[in-house]
Amino acid sequence: MKQILFAFAMLALVSPALPRADGAEIGIDFFYNNLSGGNWLEVDDYGYCWQPDVAVNDPDWRPYSDGYWAYTDVGWTWMSYEDFGWATYHYGRWARLADYGWVWVPGLEWGPAWVSWRIGGDYVGWAPLPPSGPGVVDESQPIDTQADVEFDIGPAYYNFCDVRYMGEPVLRHRILPVRQNVTCIGRTLNVTHITVANGVVYNYGPDINVVNERSSRPIQRLHLQREQNVDLVAAAKSGGFTKVQGNALVVAAPMKVNQPVKTQAPPKVKMKVQQSKMERGWTGIDPNEQTKLREKFKTEDQTKPSEFGAPGKTGPPITAVSPTAPPQDRELQGRHLVPLATTPPVLTSTVGRETLPTVPSNGRNENVQGENPNRTGAKNPTGITNAPTSTPFGERPHERKSKGSPSPTPQ
Repeated sequence: MKQILFAFAMLALVSPALPRADGAEIGIDFFYNNLSGGNWLEVDDYGYCWQPDVAVNDPDWRPYSDGYWAYTDVGWTWMSYEDFGWATYHYGRWARLADYGWVWVPGLEWGPAWVSWRIGGDYVGWAPLPPSGPGVVDESQPIDTQADVEFDIGPAYYNFCDVRYMGEPVLRHRILPVRQNVTCIGRTLNVTHITVANGVVYNYGPDINVVNERSSRPIQRLHLQREQNVDLVAAAKSGGFTKVQGNALVVAAPMKVNQPVKTQAPPKVKMKVQQSKMERGWTGIDPNEQTKLREKFKTEDQTKPSEFGAPGKTGPPITAVSPTAPPQDRELQGRHLVPLATTPPVLTSTVGRETLPTVPSNGRNENVQGENPNRTGAKNPTGITNAPTSTPFGERPHERKSKGSPSPTPQ
């Protein structure tokens, strides 16, 4: 017996301790060892970047497109259906490289989402923030309505949708074709408002109350709950970093990843990208149109309307402009959403200095026929077990037409 106990004691001494969420030190190698479904690239000026397979296989894919928005104690929070979403939408930035496509540049601070926001008329849009410069991901500074100027974000970076769809649990089929983004930018203003206080990142932006007034389904509101004493390796492999439990968004991901003392390399690097050039979303845009949009970006902070923006901002109202009829290719073909008849409980949440009014909370209350929203070809979604609930607003015309049509085969 003593020999067995001695053997276990020696094993405990030589075995590496598994990282846990309760204050454990996590390094950049945590991303190297736990991201799947893509490859690491060594990119000049940007270091080691990760590229998901979908970014290579689908030329129309964009970050922050396969998921939905919830509003938590730290503001607008992206709920991804992709296996890699636990890392790539909460740490770091995205860059679009010429000839290679989208790559993720790792960062060190957990945030609800790292995006630039625009809203106006009937549109709302969000764009992944690129690095501040070659190899620079600075998450300590606030980001405001000059984000499009500061990061030189062009139209192709944005995902736009009709604001009435913002509460839906599957947004990828509601996002407008990128060719319409110039028009959408012309009708919207930047309302980005990312702040850092006491080591916590807050992502405000579009006024949640205004969005709820215009959205046909209420935005899901959740209390952010930090899970302690978690085996992070197991959570990463099982997709358990982020999960919805009742009215809570339970997050096991560490708040901060430690900066390595010296450069660390992933165990496997697919290729080295030399003399890379970052595309910022302006390719193919007429030079005169580029000039007009850039001038618009520079003056938006002075003209931003308070009803669309972050708390404390003022400005003249914007004239609502109805968009053209949604193109057929962005309709929810072969599916409709069926709400439960029961009324969910109410939830009051406090976000920073802003007290949210009492509104219906949302648990999982949708049945998306023909497709499981917790998919995208991924073996395991990112631990999101619930999607937002809708209230019974009735069916839309295109949903009525889909009745009786065969449901597509789940992917």
